[in-house]
Amino acid sequence: MARRVVAVGVTATLATAGSTFLAAGAAQAAGVRASVVNAAKAYLGTPYRLAYGWTCGKAAVDCECLNRHAIWDGTYAATGRGLQLNYWLQGQINQGRRTTAPRPGDLIFWDTDPNDGIRYGGDLDHTGVYVGNNQAIDANAYYGYVKYDSITLGGTEPDPIFVDVLTPNGY
Repeated sequence: MARRVVAVGVTATLATAGSTFLAAGAAQAAGVRASVVNAAKAYLGTPYRLAYGWTCGKAAVDCECLNRHAIWDGTYAATGRGLQLNYWLQGQINQGRRTTAPRPGDLIFWDTDPNDGIRYGGDLDHTGVYVGNNQAIDANAYYGYVKYDSITLGGTEPDPIFVDVLTPNGY
């Protein structure tokens, strides 16, 4: 009987330790997401400049660059380990998983060219960082700077896709 009581006591201790670990993991994930959002906010007002490949800097950014900087800066600030995103939109999508329940820090993608004939078929045109409350931050070529936008780009894009790149990559 004593052995059984000891075993039950150990199980209870492990369960408690396990739930504490899960709570810490969830808190860390929320902290990483908040850090990514804060990193995106740091670029508000930054001029827009189209850059191809790995050529973008921080003084002026395009939409893919904004994502790369926000994800790297935010994950590095929160964990000391930055997540490097691909430089092109489809590559960024492929680094994560699509979600229908977006959380702050997820990426958002739009197909803004109605004439290309490829709805989300590898020819996406625009991206940003979802910040919550149906808002995103994007480097907007039309306005010429990084700004807040609605997730529908003011109603012109009613069905964006959301991609979680943080969770699948261990953040």
